[in-house]
Amino acid sequence: MKDRRSFIERLAHDNREFYGTSEGRGALRALELTFENRWIYLFELVQNALDAGAHSIALRLTEDGDTLICQHDGNRSLREQDVEGLSKIFRSTKGASSVGFMGIGFKSIFRRFLEARISGWGWTFRYEITPIKGERYGDLQLDLLGAVVPIWDGAVAAPESGFTTRFEMRRRADGGADLQADLAHFISDDDHTLLAILAASELKRLELNGRVWKLSISKEPDETLEAAAFSEGESRRWRLFPVWFEPSREAIARFLEHRKIQPSEDEREEVYAQAARPRRVLGVLPLDDNGMPAPPPRGRVHATLPTAVTLPFGLHINADWLLNISRTGVGEVEDNAWQRDIVDRVADVLASFLGWSAHTFADPAAIKAAFAVFTAPSIEAGGLEALFAEERWLFRLRTRLEDEAVLPVYAEESTTLAFARPGDLILPPTALAKAFEEQPALRPAMLLKKAVLMEDVLGSGARDLLCRAGLLAEMSPQDLEQAWPDGLSRWWETLGDEQETRRAL
Repeated sequence: MKDRRSFIERLAHDNREFYGTSEGRGALRALELTFENRWIYLFELVQNALDAGAHSIALRLTEDGDTLICQHDGNRSLREQDVEGLSKIFRSTKGASSVGFMGIGFKSIFRRFLEARISGWGWTFRYEITPIKGERYGDLQLDLLGAVVPIWDGAVAAPESGFTTRFEMRRRADGGADLQADLAHFISDDDHTLLAILAASELKRLELNGRVWKLSISKEPDETLEAAAFSEGESRRWRLFPVWFEPSREAIARFLEHRKIQPSEDEREEVYAQAARPRRVLGVLPLDDNGMPAPPPRGRVHATLPTAVTLPFGLHINADWLLNISRTGVGEVEDNAWQRDIVDRVADVLASFLGWSAHTFADPAAIKAAFAVFTAPSIEAGGLEALFAEERWLFRLRTRLEDEAVLPVYAEESTTLAFARPGDLILPPTALAKAFEEQPALRPAMLLKKAVLMEDVLGSGARDLLCRAGLLAEMSPQDLEQAWPDGLSRWWETLGDEQETRRAL
């Protein structure tokens, strides 16, 4: 305990010397310009808990609504380097094991609170920001030096039973701030995706101001995952599609540059190993109460926390994206190899999703719901979406799907649904496709001597995307002329003995 107190006092002295200068205070002022959304601190607290290996996290307000307490049961101890990271800005010591930005994430709490108290693993200290009132006009200015100068405080409450670490945020910086609204942003009524991502991060329990969510993950034989979240009177389910990859050398270089990591000779091997470790891109598909796909109109980009960036596909994508400093967007997507490594794997996620759909559902309505995930991205949209419209990405999607029997077709001997590889089916002219949709008894596969795409099940968005990727092409009149004569007599013979029906068809 004495060593920890001495460390805090020494760190406070050094930071006061460094940040107390005019240049240091100028750096601290950047905090006020960094975080667009004042509730972002909740995600930072949860991310820190996940980095510490937490399986249970509790966020709750005190009865007066002025104090927020975050506790978790992470099994990784709070080390000196962690405390040092909490106490610095643009001088991160977090390393390459996670994706942060120069040690400023924790400071987001000071957009909402004037005081933060931390305890656990033998530590008990606080940060305190002092508001200064202008003499003439009564304007309030914050002395942000307190955000980086820890104060040893033996009176800080210890973590409650079952938890190892406690953060207590007190004294709202904005007296009218509604902390209940902050919690509502954390898990909104219309988007519970974060629960699925937390479950995939091995969190088992999340308490939000008295409401408890129990989270679970089950691994299916097809290597996909199913996430579930249960709370009193409510349950949610998702299908997850994880894809693992090793970052390229160029990508690792961009990651180290983004994080401003220049390891010493002693740290080099460990830091480089952390930066190069395998990464996961996770596709998240909401399911309805019957386990059917319920894709959103546009998926959202997550880096655990949700960003303001959306995708042209009906899957949410969680990955170690390099975020901009405000944590709301994905930066440098056009020419950053780290971001492109992730973008490439979205094609793999979509291929995994299609494989799951084809092996899970036989009902055309279910397959139609699954293909609603797809739409053709627009290069004019710019940013992240434009990357999915590039030939480079479309080629990757083509190579992932060209040998997979995942596209819905009419079965040869009946009107039921089957699946075929893109090269083993035909996309009929529009007039015939419409006729087949209205009269499945026409036996399309028998008539044209090949598996025929169920275009109404596929949907226009998926059709456009797969055509752009070179996986589908509409049958030409010449192709139809060659297929029709030999198939016509055999087709006629399969229609049965009812002459009126045969003539109508």
